Amino acid sequence: MNATEPRHLAGLDLLRCLAILVVVVFHYPRPEGHEAYHVFANFGWTGVELFFVLSGFLIGSQLLEPVARGEAPSLQRFYLRRSLRILPSFLVVLALYLFVPAWAERPVVTPAWRFLTFTQNFGLSINGFSHAWSLCVEEHFYLVLPLTVLALRGRLRAPSLLALAAAVMLGGMLLRGGLWMQHFSTLGPGEPGWRDYDRLLYYPTYARLDGLTCGVLLAALRVFRPAAWERWTRGARAGGMAFVGLACLGGVLFLNEEHYRYLLYTVVAFPLVSLGFAALLMALAGPTASRVCARIPGVKTFAVLSFTVYLTHKAVQHGVRDALEPHGMDAFHVVTVLGGAVAVLLASLALHHGVERPMLKLRERLERRLASRKPQPAVS
Repeated sequence: MNATEPRHLAGLDLLRCLAILVVVVFHYPRPEGHEAYHVFANFGWTGVELFFVLSGFLIGSQLLEPVARGEAPSLQRFYLRRSLRILPSFLVVLALYLFVPAWAERPVVTPAWRFLTFTQNFGLSINGFSHAWSLCVEEHFYLVLPLTVLALRGRLRAPSLLALAAAVMLGGMLLRGGLWMQHFSTLGPGEPGWRDYDRLLYYPTYARLDGLTCGVLLAALRVFRPAAWERWTRGARAGGMAFVGLACLGGVLFLNEEHYRYLLYTVVAFPLVSLGFAALLMALAGPTASRVCARIPGVKTFAVLSFTVYLTHKAVQHGVRDALEPHGMDAFHVVTVLGGAVAVLLASLALHHGVERPMLKLRERLERRLASRKPQPAVS
């Protein structure tokens, strides 16, 4: 396959479905006395890390493919694509949170300017639409990576790229460990100081670069070493990558005491999860895996809806629970669970067809207009 050849990878759709599923479970209430469910629900934090690995791979590919052709990536086209993909749906849901109090699962106390400037993930307090913190990390990534690619284009070779990626991940581990030692090493169980843990070590961008870094590395491998990419995403090697990925994720499950409150978990869980999902991405990116995944009913549709599901699921499920609770149906009544799932799908479909798809069609028209204005090479 040509390094720049566009190809839909159905295996990535399956990973996107897995990511949004575990995120939704993570945000759902957890019943007492169901330890197996608690373990799975607590592990749901990794869904966002999987999204970061996918984003690093897909966005990295978009920016590196022109470099492989000897061209500079177009910042105008990149930011046009990202803004019309993310902002319209985000702004509609943000408006619901800000101007329709009945919509929010919790009161919104974060100032609107923090959402609009994508700085909400620093010093974050849990309140309405707090899960938008991950979009802040994505937006910071969209700002930094294109400029980095432009600055290093033609100057960075494989060993230097690997060293840079290792430095980013090692730096994140040392930073998280240092912050933990400084703020939490003397705290006992249940002390109020633990409330600052997420603000310092979970939501900020500096703590969540592992998945994005792994994704960009995979993009560089696919773009600049297509033969190696083909070898490692086919046959027995793909199976080996799946085993490595599951082993890494199993290691994180083994460490998962009290979610991520201990130093060892704080230091190694993020890179280990990221490496695990990166290995699974390689295992599912090959043609055989993609053919199998493409036959699974609903995978492509649910993957397409993953962003609008992410935006709406907390508020919609909360609304369903509130509506059914007076009728004796708690959060784990079958009607509540199924009703919440259907309501989330309907809300995400409405947002997708009412906002997302029209904006994507507008994006296509604007891209064609940009392409028509691009100077054509002179014909001798």
